[in-house]
Amino acid sequence: MNALTTVSQSPNLTRLSVAALRLLDQPAVRRALPGLALLAALAVVIGGWTLLRTPDYRPVLPMLADGDKAAVLAALRTGNIPVRVDSATGAVDVPENQVAAARILLAGQGLPKAAPVGYDLLGTMPLGTSRAVETLRLRQAEESALAASVMAIDGVEAATVHLAAGEVSVFIRDRAAPSAAVFVRLAAGRVLGEPQVRAVQHLVAASVAGLATDAVSIVDQSGRLLTHDAAGGLLGASAEQLVYQANVEGQYRQRVHALLAPVLGDGNFTAEVSADIDFTESNATRESYDKDGVLRSEQGSSISDTLPPPARGIPGALSNTAPPTAQIAALPSVAAAAPAATAVPKSATFARNFELGRVVSVTRGGAAQVRRLSVAVLVRDSVLGAPKTQAAQVATLTSLVRSAVGFDARRGDVVTIAGRGFIAAEAPVIAWYDRPLVRFGGEAVAALIVFALLIFGVVRPALARRAVPLALPAPLPAAVPIAVDYADKLAETKRLVAGDVARASTVVRQMIRSDAA
Repeated sequence: MNALTTVSQSPNLTRLSVAALRLLDQPAVRRALPGLALLAALAVVIGGWTLLRTPDYRPVLPMLADGDKAAVLAALRTGNIPVRVDSATGAVDVPENQVAAARILLAGQGLPKAAPVGYDLLGTMPLGTSRAVETLRLRQAEESALAASVMAIDGVEAATVHLAAGEVSVFIRDRAAPSAAVFVRLAAGRVLGEPQVRAVQHLVAASVAGLATDAVSIVDQSGRLLTHDAAGGLLGASAEQLVYQANVEGQYRQRVHALLAPVLGDGNFTAEVSADIDFTESNATRESYDKDGVLRSEQGSSISDTLPPPARGIPGALSNTAPPTAQIAALPSVAAAAPAATAVPKSATFARNFELGRVVSVTRGGAAQVRRLSVAVLVRDSVLGAPKTQAAQVATLTSLVRSAVGFDARRGDVVTIAGRGFIAAEAPVIAWYDRPLVRFGGEAVAALIVFALLIFGVVRPALARRAVPLALPAPLPAAVPIAVDYADKLAETKRLVAGDVARASTVVRQMIRSDAA
């Protein structure tokens, strides 16, 4: 029975092999076989590249507190999210395509558990908090909210705001004016310009009632005071003067760079300009008067002589006559005529007022002027050529720079050009296996190995089979002869005939008849 089953299954397998070979031997299939093999190889290479390539990592939460990092790591590992700790920054990183899922997972577990920021602090106050604690908590919330706003400025990595405001009470007569201090930690190589400093001052001053802009002080991580002093100056000079000086120096530096860049090339020189600017202003006022003057008003005076008044009254009455005028008796030796009545003088005075002429002249000094200019240029010595020709090159460059900045020897201007070797900036130390070139090279080599295996293991044999025509096997016969042992059959037949001869004779006669028919 087993032999018959094996024999019946073998033709089916053979027929399937024949059908597959006939299908592969079709012209259309043979023409498309290399392309299909190439597409399969590319699919395998791309899949292997995707599996072997290390995903890009990003911080799951920026500015994560150190106290929450252990809990965040445990939660992410429990959630089957790949996570690693950056050795340079200490940040907790996850693959870029799983950042959103990681944040949702952490938020569902109440992480991070650091202190709330901004006005979220007000929601953590317990019931029955005293007024003093409420005031301090409200001030802390304001400081945290202002710090978050300052950190939103480009270049500021971290900020801390401290507010100093007196208590508001009707029992306080003299209330101290509020003030604020802002500490900022800037990113590497970044500085806050004058407009940004003023913006931070106005931002903090506008957020606190009664806080003046001048009462806001800003300090960076280097301990430098970025705001102005009480006189409106920074380091003893006004902000406008510093800005003007920086603009002048920047213009001169730009001229030098535009002149030397095409000759020496960017990165082969560095230039610095220092301008001593005279901001002195002189104001003079002069008044002059007209010597002759101009008559403004006049008052006159008059003198007149009058005779004694005539006699009045009744004639003959002595009481109505005026007393005679007193006369001086003349000397006896001098014969004088009878005295006559003399006139009595009367005078009136007047005054004249003159307007004095005045000329007022105001003289004001001109704008700021450059008092002295110093230019220093450092050139890479390899650009200057051989040592014998370096002196001539430096002299030529000095003349060009002097012409570009408007060199004036009477002002004492100085232009210095020197050649030195530049020191390359130190690159951060990275392990050899973490270098991008090594990682990329390893991935590329693995992909090439897989591609080679596919080409030489699949494509090349397929092409070889295409070159050799397929040999189809001969068609199978309708009945496959079966090898049988006739000795056992003959012995069994003899046993049956010996036991029942009549029946055996009947069987033989029937077989003969069937063969004859």
